[in-house]
Amino acid sequence: MKQITFNIDEKLAEKFEIALKLSGDNPNALAEEFIRGYLGKAFSEAADSFRAPGQRMAAHPPIPPQSRVQRDTPSQSPFRSRPDHQRPPRPDYFSEWGKAIHRIPRWARNPQQNNHKILKAFLELQREIGRVTIDSLRRRCSDPVQHPETYVPHFDNNYAQMKFDNGNSHGKVFEEKDGYVTIWDRISDTLQRYRDYFL
Repeated sequence: MKQITFNIDEKLAEKFEIALKLSGDNPNALAEEFIRGYLGKAFSEAADSFRAPGQRMAAHPPIPPQSRVQRDTPSQSPFRSRPDHQRPPRPDYFSEWGKAIHRIPRWARNPQQNNHKILKAFLELQREIGRVTIDSLRRRCSDPVQHPETYVPHFDNNYAQMKFDNGNSHGKVFEEKDGYVTIWDRISDTLQRYRDYFL
């Protein structure tokens, strides 16, 4: 690990510290996400400069009209200084890398959600038998009689959405190898903080 320091505006730093307290996020993880996103953007732009003019990619593709949200009044949240329709889009590195970090707190407090049930089943099995296989996890989530609190209709579809980060996935939580399921290192600290909500 290498330590890197930045100097930022004092008021911005204070707001950042407040946001960290509210979210419970790890500042080192956030910094790493930002740097990864910045690297991807910088390298992409550098590569783009070598393309022929007709082949260059647009930095920000236009938003289809049907996806634009019209609001009559500005947001009432004290943390927003301007209406949502004027806010810049959220950077891809938050939505495409470790996005479960930001979703686990919400899943933790919603026991009826499938993501919660699958995580609950995994943590229960891990406590009971140690190493968790995909077959044992599937059985636990497919038994509405013996395990109603972890029953998930269409388990395979929901579980698959928790194995990758890109697109419209739920956010990568699990990795699978040789039939065994493990928690992705990237989100393990966040899950550990909310573990008691699932058990």
